[in-house]
Amino acid sequence: MNLFDILMFVFTFFIAWGTIRSIKAKNKFAVGFGLVSLAVFLFSDGLIIYYATQG
Repeated sequence: MNLFDILMFVFTFFIAWGTIRSIKAKNKFAVGFGLVSLAVFLFSDGLIIYYATQG
């Protein structure tokens, strides 16, 4: 694991936090953009974990 991997997890946390705040504010564009971004980052986090555990 390197710094980039850790930053990806931190950014994922902030995107999730922002999406939740956008839902509370009822901003539909921000919610949609946040959900797409969150899906991409969660997928990449999954790949990071998968390849990190492969050896």
